[in-house]
This record gives sequence, structure tokens and C-alpha cells, in this order.
Amino acid sequence: IYEAVYAEGEHELERNSLELAFSGLAAGLSMGFSMVTEGILQNHLPNTTWQPLITKLGYSVGFLVVILGRQQLFTKNTLTVILPLLRKKKIDIAFNVARLWVI
Repeated sequence: IYEAVYAEGEHELERNSLELAFSGLAAGLSMGFSMVTEGILQNHLPNTTWQPLITKLGYSVGFLVVILGRQQLFTKNTLTVILPLLRKKKIDIAFNVARLWVI
């Protein structure tokens, strides 16, 4: 698992800034599915004591779309790009991680 996550982190750090910007934009838009899903659930479920619990499960839908779509979202998974930095401990990788998070 470590090697797979490490390889994905290496790949993410090699992406150019435009790719990262579009991926971040797509991820932000995908997070809108969280709000939409919560609204749909709230509208279609009966008004009971368990309704808020089920409705809040809709929040995870946006994160699932981001993860399954392999989109870059800073809050999704910070470990992916940190593993190459922790293994190699180079300043240029640190700047690249900062670039990825800023975009």
C-alpha cells in the first residue's frame, strides 16, 4: 500500500500547474454533490428522529466523487504528496508540495 500511495504522490508532484488548477476546480465543483445529495435526502425522507443522521451521510458523496475521480483536493488526502517529501527530504520537493497545495 505504501509503494502505491508513494507512486501516486510522485505522479501528482510531476503534474504541471494548469493540470493541478483544473483538477482543483473540478474537485471543488464535485464537492457540490455533497450539498445536493443532502438536500435530496432531506427532501425525500420522512421527518423523523433518524432523518438528520441519514441526511448527513449525503455529505460524503462529494468526497467519494473527488476520490474516485482522482481529482486533486488539498483536504482530501495530504499523505499522498507528503510521502515523497518524507522519503527524499529535498527542498525542491518541499517547494513542489507547497505549489500543489497553493494551486
